[in-house]
Amino acid sequence: MAYVAVLANINGNFPALMKALGKIEELKEEGYEIEKYYILGNIIGLFPYPKEVLDALDDLIKTNNVKIIRGEFDQIIAMSDPHAEGPDYIDELAIEPYVKKALKYTWEKLGHEGREFIRDLPIYLVDKIGKNDIFGVYGSPLNPFEGKVLPEQPTSYYEAVMRPVKDYELLLVASPKLPVNAMTRYGRVVCPGSIGFPPGKEHKATFAIINADNLHTKFVEVEYDKKIIEDKIRAEGLPEELIKILYHGKV
Repeated sequence: MAYVAVLANINGNFPALMKALGKIEELKEEGYEIEKYYILGNIIGLFPYPKEVLDALDDLIKTNNVKIIRGEFDQIIAMSDPHAEGPDYIDELAIEPYVKKALKYTWEKLGHEGREFIRDLPIYLVDKIGKNDIFGVYGSPLNPFEGKVLPEQPTSYYEAVMRPVKDYELLLVASPKLPVNAMTRYGRVVCPGSIGFPPGKEHKATFAIINADNLHTKFVEVEYDKKIIEDKIRAEGLPEELIKILYHGKV
C-alpha cells in the first residue's frame, strides 16, 4: 500500500529533521511504501543549521520523489536581491529583532547557492496522491504566508478554509504547527505538525503519513536532542530568545 510523508516547519532544525527522516526509513523497513515526500516550509528559519538542512534535503531529492514549497521565513530569504552583498534588507521588515538576527544569520550561512535553492521553490503544491487531487500551502489558500489554519476548530471553520480549493480532495497546510486532520464536505484538511519549531513545551518532531488510496492520516512523533541546538545557538552568538522558543515554543 502506497503512502506519502508530509513534513513542515523544519525551521533550520537539522537534528530534528534527521530524526524524522530516520523514523521514515524505519517505517519503510516495516512495510510502509512511502512513494513521495511533501515538505511544506519553513525549511529554514530561527535555528542555526540552514546549510545542513538544505544539504540533507538535496540528498533526499537525489534518491526520492520530493516536492518542497516555501514558508514565511523561506519567503523572506527568497525576496532578497540575488546580487545583494548582504542581508540588510531584513532590518526594514516589521518583525521581532531576534527574528531579524536569526534570518540574517541564515542568509549568510546559506550562501548564494542556498539562497537560489530557496528562490526556486514554488509557493503552492498541486499534485496527486493516488487518484486524489491535492493542494498544499504553508499558510492558507487565500494567504499563503501569513494565513493560519488553526487546530481544534468546528467543521464549519475547516469548510470555509477548504472552500477556495474545493475541487481538491485534500488540503495540506503547515501554519498551525500542531497536527490537524479535519474532514469537511469538500475534502480533508491536514497539517502534519512541526518538525523543528516547537509549538509548546515537551515538543517532539511531528510529521504525517498519508495513505494514497483513502487519505487516512497517521501522525508520527520522534524525540530529538535540544541541548545540541542550544549549544549551537550559544556558540554562534544568536539571541537567547531562540533558546526559549526551543524549549517552550515561545519567548
